[in-house]
Amino acid sequence: MGRGEKVRFGAALALGVVVPGFLKYLLTSAGYGQLGTAIWVSGYLTAILTIWYVWIRPLDLQGATT
Repeated sequence: MGRGEKVRFGAALALGVVVPGFLKYLLTSAGYGQLGTAIWVSGYLTAILTIWYVWIRPLDLQGATT
């Protein structure tokens, strides 16, 4: 994994946590706590699934064969 790939991974991870968290904070402050929680859960889940699909799924995780 090159440096550019690591930066993209870090940015995706940060955005997947920061953006839904910030939206939850704004909506909860405005009195929409349940909507904020729903957006946080869906945004966080989307980020985790995207990271899994793009970076983790393609890894070859097999042990050594003898």
